[in-house]
Amino acid sequence: MFVSKKLGKVLRYAALTMCALFLSVGNIWAQDIKVTGKVTDKSGEPIVGVYVLLEGTSIGTSTDIDGAYTLMVPSTGKLVYTSMGYKDASEAVNSRASINVVMEDDATLLEDAVVTALGIKKERKSLGYAVEDLSSKELMINKTANAISSISGKIAGVNITQSSGAAGSGAQIILRGGTSGSEGKDNQPLFVVDGVIYDNSSALAGNSAFDGSYKSATTSSNRVMDINPEDIENMSILKGPAASALYGSRAANGVVLITTKKGKDGVVEVNFNSKYTTSWVNNLPEVQTEFTRGFMEDQYDSSAKYTGTVFNDFSYNSWGERSMAPTYDNMRNFFRGGNIFDESLSIAAGNKNGNFYLSGSYYDQQGIVPETGYNKYTFRFNGEQKYGIFTFSAGAAYSKAHTDKTLTGNGLYNSAGTGTMYGVYNWSPFDDMTHYLNEDGTRYRMFGARLDP
Repeated sequence: MFVSKKLGKVLRYAALTMCALFLSVGNIWAQDIKVTGKVTDKSGEPIVGVYVLLEGTSIGTSTDIDGAYTLMVPSTGKLVYTSMGYKDASEAVNSRASINVVMEDDATLLEDAVVTALGIKKERKSLGYAVEDLSSKELMINKTANAISSISGKIAGVNITQSSGAAGSGAQIILRGGTSGSEGKDNQPLFVVDGVIYDNSSALAGNSAFDGSYKSATTSSNRVMDINPEDIENMSILKGPAASALYGSRAANGVVLITTKKGKDGVVEVNFNSKYTTSWVNNLPEVQTEFTRGFMEDQYDSSAKYTGTVFNDFSYNSWGERSMAPTYDNMRNFFRGGNIFDESLSIAAGNKNGNFYLSGSYYDQQGIVPETGYNKYTFRFNGEQKYGIFTFSAGAAYSKAHTDKTLTGNGLYNSAGTGTMYGVYNWSPFDDMTHYLNEDGTRYRMFGARLDP
């Protein structure tokens, strides 16, 4: 019995000693240490504002302008690194005093970041106005000479109206309908290309949101056509008057932000694109080939008394007598096949300290109306260089366009408001429209010495 009690005391003493030893070791394992480190991206550039948190707690800090951080944490803890546009990273401390982390880009998060004023990227959900954006891939699906035409039907609330199908014709873009208070009644949004404002308005006789371009004397171009669609990296649409807070009253109809391409780090890209398009007239108006040129005219005597009607062939209109004479397909003979040659070349390269993008393009369009066409040359250079905490950017663009067009709606002198196409459609099929010159090169006059109507 005596031995048993003595053995029990020894065992209790040993147990207490072991507990004290374990508690002491536990305190050693869980002691706080000072951890320092640097957070960079894959190219080695520091990432500013990365949140560094001790997992399961609110203890944390953020990286400074050099991507560095300092934090007191338990030696057995775990650090979590988070930043918008990058995938979350985590590192176990394991009693390490220095922990450097490389964070990877998160493509999913980058899709939620949109470009706003002055090239600033923000999360879509943090904006107080509607915004939608299109990447260069979407714009190239249906590439046209005018980048605006390429977004037709791809963004809700955006109406695109092509001024015509003629060579060099522009397009009007209206966001969420027209507004009567729009200065100049053009209703088009403000265009900002890499921070530079473009005037995309058209010289129309009416309001482009309500009258279209019917009243204009001819096809009109827009200045956004001066941009090569191949150079566009991203296009963001800022809808509604709320966008005017960013750019002032000129943005009351919304803003279209266009960001052009830059070189990528560690990549050299040479792209050459060539495209050929042909067009032709598919359907033409039906023309009667039964009645000749002329009309029945009322006759009056000197006292203005009606004396009857008489046939008058002094007219281009076909209200004359029935005839079996040969006819001419003037409209089909007038139009020709159209061709478009679209060539572009670009070179881009970059490293962690800078990048550049250089491009050139040539666009040549031959219209289906004889003697009409549109050609354009464009050149663009974008460069960026980093010096410490500073980033210097430079960009230059040059374009030269020429359009050969005809009056289509109205405006021909002494034509009673009719244009070239009106004359083509109303020409009598009993007269050959290609016969407009005599053998000696002088103008052929259908009515001889009399003045043509």
